[in-house]
Amino acid sequence: MLLSLTGASGAGKSTALAALNAVEWPSRLDCVEFDSIGVPADADTAWRHAAIEHWVQRAVSKQRDGRHLLLCGQVPLGELLAAPSADQLDGIAVCVLHCSPEVRRARLRARGEPEHTLVHHVRFGEWFHGHTLDPTHSPEVIRTESSAAMRWERWAAWTKGDPRWDARIIDTDPLSAAEVAEDVETWVRGALAGRPNRRVT
Repeated sequence: MLLSLTGASGAGKSTALAALNAVEWPSRLDCVEFDSIGVPADADTAWRHAAIEHWVQRAVSKQRDGRHLLLCGQVPLGELLAAPSADQLDGIAVCVLHCSPEVRRARLRARGEPEHTLVHHVRFGEWFHGHTLDPTHSPEVIRTESSAAMRWERWAAWTKGDPRWDARIIDTDPLSAAEVAEDVETWVRGALAGRPNRRVT
């Protein structure tokens, strides 16, 4: 199966992944970072669609060998479910790290993000959270033309509260990096035990 640890910039993904890489996981689980395939200077939504499909195909390949993939990166739920090869996965589990606009700005400033870009990160972070809660929340943000042949129709008719639109959301504002990693580890182990085990049809 594919486990997606996701969220907008500044939510704590990279920090959590660093801690998770030190965890002794079952030998059948591989942890990877979304951007490890390289991000071009002109990366846009269409590029992300293709990159998501790349990782889904990688997870499908590992699945054939009895392995699972934990992917850490900025992957909106709707894009993951619409990836062309997602219906070949035995299961998909999603955990979204979220933080408030104030905390996001502070974290991004601390890592040297240019001041003029912060408003865009904050807006995308708020959209990301809304999208995770409700598939009808401004889907046009991600439903753009791309070469990946995304399958938007899989969830286009779903509404808020649909049990197929499901993700664990962790508010990282009050948590230390160690606490976030602990919560994510609990989520991973639960997902591997079969909770949840969503399939795309």
